[in-house]
Amino acid sequence: MGDKRRVLYSGSARKLVISIDVGTTFTATSFCLLQPGNVPKFEEILRWPKQATPDAKVPSVLYYDNNGNPKAFGAETEDEDTIMEAEENGWQKVEWWKLLLRPAHLPIIRDLVLPPLPQNVTVDKIFADHLRYIKDQVKAYITSTYGSGQDIWENLSKTMYLVLTTPNGWEGSQQNRMRRAAITAGFVDEDGGRRVKFVTEAEAAVLYAADSGSVEDWLVKGSHLILCDCGGGTVDITGYKINSIKPALKLEESSASRCYLAGAVFVTQAARAFFKDRLQGTEWDDEERLQRIVYHFDRNAKKKFAEGDTVCYVQLDGHKNIPDLGITRGRLKITGEEMESFFSGPLQQIRDGLEIAFENGGRLADKVILVGGLASSPYIFSKLVAWGKEFGISVSRPDGPTTKAVANGALAWHLDSSVGSRIAKFHYGVSVRVVFDAADPEHCDRGRQKTTGPDGKWYLDDAWSGIVKKEEKIKASKEFSKAFIVDMDVSTTHFVHEVRVYAYRRLTPPTFLNFPGKQTLVPGYDVVCTVKGDLKNCYDATPYTTAASGTKFKEVAFDVCLGLGETEITARLRWEEDGEPVYGPATIAYD
Repeated sequence: MGDKRRVLYSGSARKLVISIDVGTTFTATSFCLLQPGNVPKFEEILRWPKQATPDAKVPSVLYYDNNGNPKAFGAETEDEDTIMEAEENGWQKVEWWKLLLRPAHLPIIRDLVLPPLPQNVTVDKIFADHLRYIKDQVKAYITSTYGSGQDIWENLSKTMYLVLTTPNGWEGSQQNRMRRAAITAGFVDEDGGRRVKFVTEAEAAVLYAADSGSVEDWLVKGSHLILCDCGGGTVDITGYKINSIKPALKLEESSASRCYLAGAVFVTQAARAFFKDRLQGTEWDDEERLQRIVYHFDRNAKKKFAEGDTVCYVQLDGHKNIPDLGITRGRLKITGEEMESFFSGPLQQIRDGLEIAFENGGRLADKVILVGGLASSPYIFSKLVAWGKEFGISVSRPDGPTTKAVANGALAWHLDSSVGSRIAKFHYGVSVRVVFDAADPEHCDRGRQKTTGPDGKWYLDDAWSGIVKKEEKIKASKEFSKAFIVDMDVSTTHFVHEVRVYAYRRLTPPTFLNFPGKQTLVPGYDVVCTVKGDLKNCYDATPYTTAASGTKFKEVAFDVCLGLGETEITARLRWEEDGEPVYGPATIAYD
């Protein structure tokens, strides 16, 4: 993919880069062997155990035994022999588990019931087991495809980069758990955690679309487009402005990326509820048969249904005729209206999301690129094309299999750094101490919480201090800093200081993060992460101050520097020594 569009690799040594798009329903994996002087070539893993025909995607499904051990993965879980073995041994099927990783501010909507996890099996363990399986398949593919594959793997796997895709709504906490899973799976060791990178699925998808050449005529400098990735569990929508095309594609976000829990599984869930109700009291009214009916629906009727179809059929077991239930020769009849009702929830959410992106992008976008499994539905596609006509926007799907779009786009993201700026999805800031103001009613409400500082003044804690405003444009390379002063006395021995970074997800941040006299956060505020850094050197470089009481202390002044323009937050500390800025490392911790 895209070989002719990419320049020669200028690095001095060979590198292996692997990208994995773990979707709610399917997973796709690509890799790139970077060799000095050669054009990077993206390759998909197209051979998976028990796969009937070569395919770039496998189900994000596992089977576990009663002891919590994984017994089958991917395409194996659709193999008839494996299914029989699972039934005989009481193995439990695990699917849609990715949605359990979602942030708390993205609640499950429309009554989606996620299948329960096996006892003593966490979503973090599933993620690690799934990634370990993928790593084994990548190793098998490389060692069997390349003549010197064994040497390539032995020499390059120790320093390889892993790019994992995430929905737009996933944040640092989810990235941290995914990184831990990659370490547990053996992709990198503890010291190599920084070689695990993250890119949003929407960003990877737009880069794939551009790289594939299928939307080449849409790539016009100064134009605006919206990328809509309709996946299995999430729908990711982002607006982009095209700043440059040659010699390299350069984009900037024109509307904040948004994530909706409105993917293809919600269509499946609605159909499942319909089948359960329609077949109640029949021979198909049991969990095992219902699961097989849903499987047939997903593979056939759901994929083929198009606007204007008046009837669809889904395969049941057997060959019975039950006219009252619309069953003919073991096939259940579904009317066009009933099929449309399965799609209605996700379709409405996608339309609403596109309109928000269009409005927030200044109504400048004149094209929408659709990718993802749900976008390949003829019904969804025709409905979104009609929506586009209403708004004067062209709607298109890139040619070729969109299943590998995100995995290959993730490689392009790693190599090209095409997106130069992003839009802040929320307000970001920190909690600070402010001088008590007796003339301010809000301060008076908190009068009982005021404390005296070493300087003899009254102070209030937990005041909001913004770093980045919602909808603000952030350059990928820009670093934001926030100044802090911490009072430390002469007996101080603990120099590690923590600063919590918060997000406010609503319109205008309140003055204080907590309710008066309580530790409860005001609704809309969430802890994003905690930045930790050692201030020992900063303390040593700070002169003593004498308080009015005669007590000696130090006013340790430093800046917390945050990188918020990339997919992942970065942090470091800064202070002055002899008038020159000095930087110290900081770590980021997540709850």
